[in-house]
Amino acid sequence: MKQLRITPLNIASALLMTWLLWRIFADNIGIGTFGWFFLLLLVLVAADQFFRLLLRSLKRVWIAEGIFMVFVAVVIWILKLW
Repeated sequence: MKQLRITPLNIASALLMTWLLWRIFADNIGIGTFGWFFLLLLVLVAADQFFRLLLRSLKRVWIAEGIFMVFVAVVIWILKLW
């Protein structure tokens, strides 16, 4: 059996999907909001696959994805302040 490789973007994708499903059933959010979160989920999955193919070592994948997530969070924070 192939070894399961959990990465930060996998965890972020799972948390985003759980939150999105909870919001759909609890708050009845619109289809437009669902579309944007689905697009974000696809970007997270694509970025995860890119890092896995680019970096073979699991330790390097964790470091690269961690830096990527911090960078994205800082960019979003700066855009909200602007």
